[in-house]
Amino acid sequence: MVVPDIPGLRPTPSKVRQALFNILGDVHGLTTLDLFAGSGIMALEALSRGVASAISVDQNRKAIRAMQQRREHWHVEHWQLIPRGVEEGLTELASQHFDLIFADPPYAAGISEQLPLWLDQSNIGCGRLVIEESSKYSPHWPQGWQLQQSRPYGATCLHFLTRD
Repeated sequence: MVVPDIPGLRPTPSKVRQALFNILGDVHGLTTLDLFAGSGIMALEALSRGVASAISVDQNRKAIRAMQQRREHWHVEHWQLIPRGVEEGLTELASQHFDLIFADPPYAAGISEQLPLWLDQSNIGCGRLVIEESSKYSPHWPQGWQLQQSRPYGATCLHFLTRD
């Protein structure tokens, strides 16, 4: 898959995606939210594995255009794109529930720790939250959220969280 040339865009490697979905198991019928979507690869992977719907949020217009083109070219259904920053996008999605939320914020910027708080502020329900972060960075998760496991894959670490 060709991804747009956008500074800071780093699509999740196939090895990490495969490991993630092996850990998650059957995702058929789940609802998903992909934050800091970038290339949209996580939403596409989830849709290809049978999720009921995916919503991708990203503020970069070039990334959104590339996802729109991919959605149309590949005739992808049940994939909604929200061209907003994550905080603004979460406000738009307030009070909804997602079985699975993926987030791939800029590494080591402190945003990982903010994401659960933003979900709480927007009253967004979540079965599982998976945050991709630098394996060199150790986030401190906010009160009310429980780290279930962390899995490092080279420079990337996947953190699996649930609400207390």
